[in-house]
Amino acid sequence: MFKRLPVDRAALVEAARGLRPLDLAVKNVQLVNVLTCEVYPADIGVYAGRIAVVGPAGEYDLQARRTVDGSGKWACPGFFDSHLHIESTMVTPAGYANGVLPLGTTSVVVDPHEIGNVMGKEGVKLMIEGSRDMPLRVYFAIPSCVPSVLGRETAGATFNPADIDEMMSWERVISLAEVMDYIGVVRNDERMRGIVDAALGHGVAIQGHAPKLMGRDLNAYIAAGIDNDHESRLGEEVLEKLRLGLLPLIKLGSPGNHLPNLMPGLLKANYADVALCTDDVEPSDMLTNGHMDRVVRGVMEYGVPVERALRWACYIGPQHYGLRDFGAIAPGFVADFLLLDSLEKVSVCDVYVDGEQIVRDRKMIEPIADPLIGREIPDTVIIEPPRDADFHIAAPIEAGEISINAMDLLPTRMTDLIQLNVPVVDGVIRPQDLPEGVCMATVVPRHGQATPPVSAPLRGLGITSGAIAHTVAHDCHNIMVAGRTDSDMRLAVEALKEMRGGFVLVDGGEVISKVPLPFAGLMAFESCEELSEKIEAYNIEVRKRGVMMNSWRPIMALTGLPLAVIPSVRITDLHPLLDVVTQEPIPLFTAAG
Repeated sequence: MFKRLPVDRAALVEAARGLRPLDLAVKNVQLVNVLTCEVYPADIGVYAGRIAVVGPAGEYDLQARRTVDGSGKWACPGFFDSHLHIESTMVTPAGYANGVLPLGTTSVVVDPHEIGNVMGKEGVKLMIEGSRDMPLRVYFAIPSCVPSVLGRETAGATFNPADIDEMMSWERVISLAEVMDYIGVVRNDERMRGIVDAALGHGVAIQGHAPKLMGRDLNAYIAAGIDNDHESRLGEEVLEKLRLGLLPLIKLGSPGNHLPNLMPGLLKANYADVALCTDDVEPSDMLTNGHMDRVVRGVMEYGVPVERALRWACYIGPQHYGLRDFGAIAPGFVADFLLLDSLEKVSVCDVYVDGEQIVRDRKMIEPIADPLIGREIPDTVIIEPPRDADFHIAAPIEAGEISINAMDLLPTRMTDLIQLNVPVVDGVIRPQDLPEGVCMATVVPRHGQATPPVSAPLRGLGITSGAIAHTVAHDCHNIMVAGRTDSDMRLAVEALKEMRGGFVLVDGGEVISKVPLPFAGLMAFESCEELSEKIEAYNIEVRKRGVMMNSWRPIMALTGLPLAVIPSVRITDLHPLLDVVTQEPIPLFTAAG
């Protein structure tokens, strides 16, 4: 258990003046000052978990119980991830902390809306309990959209304004999580207005989620009380949000890289302070490419000086969320800092939290034990035994060819509406009869709701044989399955039920690869390293079958397909095709069909 010391300001003042010995002195280090965006030689003194004194190297006589020679290294504050979902890393909070601390991330703002959509408030409580007393500082944003769009999809719970008001008083809660139903906010929907107002009443920051929102509707969204946004897609979009006072959270994670579109527009501003985040990172990607350090390197590729990139990664986020003594190496700030052996590569070698060394030479000194191991976690995959017919579409004709509306999955994982001509056999459209390059996409309700599976044709996934299925289907986390034959789709769903959720690939009636996630169908009680091996094996097998060949993480290919707030058309457990902008269902067949 990680113990934090109370702040004794009088003693801290005495330590700053040299009237009592410091706990730690780091001497002759190159200080990255994120307050002034300078780098210069300095000595740093720590007392009782706080920075007590910072001065020019060698000028002050720092007497300390422990002294570290920082020669050849750079010191910067610990990275602050301003928006993420631990569940997307597919490990528990302890597993996540063991993975990100060696990479320099010392504080995170977590939106637990994944588990909230599956297990409701009890799920959020589990995440809070599972992250207590760790060296990683885990702060929480209470999910605002459970489900993301009420009435258009079904989750395992529903959060209303009264629920938000209650959860705002829970420990380490500092924000309302991403307000994804931006259409509801702009239209002054009563429920969304009540949720935002409940959070505003607690004085916390309000996270936004508004891809491609611009113009008068963007003005209305900000006027509603939204403070930041991590979902910009276009350069002119992120610049407009910055100009209107909405803090952009520039992200780089596993689903994709929007920096090429965003950074040129962002840098048109004469002055820009933004925060950085990862949002969704799966473990094999994190171990290979990094975490917040990867985001810093990402923005540097567009000419952002490392000092400013580190200001964005360390300082702007905590200040935005009201954590006034976080994010800098300066007197009175918490002593969460990193030692880097390469500033240009943002290469973290040592990590200190509350002035205590947690990571040495890129390794955890003492791994964090998982308090959730051994807890009784309920089975959350509640489904009826699937049938081959669950993956068929009833047609308005008995036989022949018919025009049908379908989804086109783009490389960005955005979608368009298209029309296809497909064969009808015995009054139904079956996955095995669809044209080449097209598969069947089906959402199977898994929260015990008494509604049947819904299906729509999907182009762009690339799957050539078999079926893939998973329970990591944002945000309601019903089962998402896509395949070329009904029997493989059925077997994939059966396999998910047996392993209590996760990812599975079936081909030719055989389970080829699987990634079990028994904790709410979202997380495993394994380390990032252990889970990464299974994910990489899964990625290899699905690539062999053509799944999103241009994607760097094919396991993520369909995770956002049921998310009813990402343009332009999606599939949910209630609607085979949903227009995201209007929030109106789209018929599979036209009247003439």
